[in-house]
Amino acid sequence: MAEGGRKPYDVFKTMLPKLTAALGKEPTFTNVTDFLLADDLITEQQLDSIKSKTNLTDQKRGSEVAHCLREKIRNHDNPAKCLLKICDIFEDEDDVGSEVLKKHGATMRSKIKETPEASRSDPIKAQPTVPVFSGTTAASSRFRSVSDRLENAISSCLTGVVSKLYAPGLISLDLKDEMINSHDIPSKKASKLVSELQRSLNSHEHPETFLNDVCTVLREVGEKPITDIVNKLGTTAASPVSHPEEISKRNLGTTDELSIEDVETVTTVLNKALFGATKWVDLGLKLGLLMPRLNVIGEGGGDAYRHLRRTIEAWLEEEDNVTSRTWQTLIDAVEGTGDRAAAQRIPDKLKTFYNITL
Repeated sequence: MAEGGRKPYDVFKTMLPKLTAALGKEPTFTNVTDFLLADDLITEQQLDSIKSKTNLTDQKRGSEVAHCLREKIRNHDNPAKCLLKICDIFEDEDDVGSEVLKKHGATMRSKIKETPEASRSDPIKAQPTVPVFSGTTAASSRFRSVSDRLENAISSCLTGVVSKLYAPGLISLDLKDEMINSHDIPSKKASKLVSELQRSLNSHEHPETFLNDVCTVLREVGEKPITDIVNKLGTTAASPVSHPEEISKRNLGTTDELSIEDVETVTTVLNKALFGATKWVDLGLKLGLLMPRLNVIGEGGGDAYRHLRRTIEAWLEEEDNVTSRTWQTLIDAVEGTGDRAAAQRIPDKLKTFYNITL
């Protein structure tokens, strides 16, 4: 927990203007990034991308590193622990040797304290408790009821199905590789794939939206037996059923600017409008974000739903070329992704759950 209730992400963000010039200067840039890479605080792809931009000023190069670290903190399971690791590197006199970074590292350290989870010496990360959300049983039961038929239908075109599911992040890379490279018979692999989808559905925060995305992808395979099954699932799918009283309400109208405080509201409305989380890149571009930032979000881990949330956060923080943060801007952007149906649902969901009329 950050001092005074400030989050580690906010502590680091406040220091960004002071960090960028120091991070970009040699030999500090090389020294720091070597340690950041060794501690998995920055990826090889991110570092190679920065180094390949030969015309960057020290300020700009440092800014690229700082923004990678900011996204790492934002996406980390324990943001305080992540920021403290960064402070350790900044304050290393022997190997980094930057008085400026040492000073800023100490300042950030003084503003946060490590959580009990972050300070444990046990290297095995505690597994998060999976919350139970209303609607999970209904979505899971519907999917389970067709699981045997779905296994049979996808076993004959497994490679195509797996590729379609992996592209938007609905299954992991490990599962994709296993499905393609394993020597098991197709029916056995199909059974495992369906079981993994069932498991993901059971534990997902937004089961109806996840099921809707799976159905959308499976329709794209173009096999009639699969399409018939998912069409049945799609026609019985209900809107996500979180309770309105659990959602914080703010009095926002059509032209009022949204802020980072509204991230939960925005993501909930998109979820209820059945906007496909797999279109998070398209949505980000329509909202004014640039591909380098979206690439960082994608490389930060998590599934499409987490990427969508990070995209909305970046939009609400007016990153890149964002010029407007209103509900109408969001609706226009959603429609711009090609999901006109979801765009048309947003005003209704705003009226129903927040009494906002557009």
